[in-house]
Amino acid sequence: MLSTCSSARKASLTGSTIPMVRDNIANAETINLIKIFRTDTLSLKQAITLALVYNQDIQIYKSEIAARQAGILQNSLLPNPELAIELENFAGSGLLSSFKNSETTIGIGQLIELGGKRGKRMEIAGQKSDLALRRYEMKRLEIITRVRKKYLQLLAAQKKTELDAKILEIERQFKLNIDKRVEAGRISAAESARARVELSIAELALNRNSRELSNLKRQISALWAPQSVDFKAVSGNLNFTASIPEIDNLLMVIDSIPLIIEQNTIIKRQRAESQLAEAMAIPDPHISVGYRYFNESDDRAFVTGISVPLPVFDRNQGGREEAKLLEKQSEQQLQSLKINLNIELSNRLAIIKNINSEIIMMENIIIPEAQKAYDIIYQNYLSGKFAMIDVLDAQRRLFDTRRRHL
Repeated sequence: MLSTCSSARKASLTGSTIPMVRDNIANAETINLIKIFRTDTLSLKQAITLALVYNQDIQIYKSEIAARQAGILQNSLLPNPELAIELENFAGSGLLSSFKNSETTIGIGQLIELGGKRGKRMEIAGQKSDLALRRYEMKRLEIITRVRKKYLQLLAAQKKTELDAKILEIERQFKLNIDKRVEAGRISAAESARARVELSIAELALNRNSRELSNLKRQISALWAPQSVDFKAVSGNLNFTASIPEIDNLLMVIDSIPLIIEQNTIIKRQRAESQLAEAMAIPDPHISVGYRYFNESDDRAFVTGISVPLPVFDRNQGGREEAKLLEKQSEQQLQSLKINLNIELSNRLAIIKNINSEIIMMENIIIPEAQKAYDIIYQNYLSGKFAMIDVLDAQRRLFDTRRRHL
């Protein structure tokens, strides 16, 4: 049984799981990062690569994986044998006052672990290594998610800045047209003052979004600190659509969620802890073999012995009970986690559906109608059918709608 456990755990050491992680990291590091560092436009793929290679949180988890592998090696080792040398019957009285009647024994002893203790320790160490790997993968996914979120925020801010730049240009042209009409005496100078206010508001909006854009660049760059990447813009577009899954379909694959996988690994480790606690109740014999020399007669003889702890008081009762309760607790935590994930998935799905419906309505109805209303009002304003306040109101609604869409 020990050889089976040993083979299984050695397979875990040299198998495909850990090397697969290392290969993924190595592949990321072989990408031409110098090109990324000098780019003017940063892509989402490049941002993720930078974070996976340089993020300090990920490096911490990689170190834990290596440490846990060392733990597997340590727990696979047998107890060391013991060398004993005994010299008896000397420096006493009478015939035993000298070394003439002394006896010298040289022996070697070995602890024999019963109940598969070593195999169970190896199993626990292996589960700890697997848990470290799961946590590394979770941290990796967390970093990717954070990069995606910051990248989309940055892309949206970039689009808003571009939109505000266009709005500012429109306001400038509108102000020029108003000034010409004022000079021609067709409208009051008050209209020019109103246009100047709208132009100033547009300038403030552009400046505010430019500062927000710079702040978001610093935030996403912090994900791959201390490496510095000087980029001017990000690429991509926000006009993407994806099918929204039903809650039942999501619940069918809940066991593949990293949090659930991690908790299942914890349960396996705790189960192995329970098995080891049971095995610790079995006493381990200590066997010794030696060679004895009788100085008086110049005779020699072999000696052997065995000692076994008597489980009179300590049968690891407390350790066994503790391990069972912790195993039960880990199973309860799994059920609680599934319930909470079910609730969280339902809530998030409802939010996504609402946002998706709002986006569809804005793209298909609200923005086109707002643009149409603005065009009609502006053309009629030029012919004197609408007041400037109507143009400004329609223009503000159109611009606000576009900003909200972003």
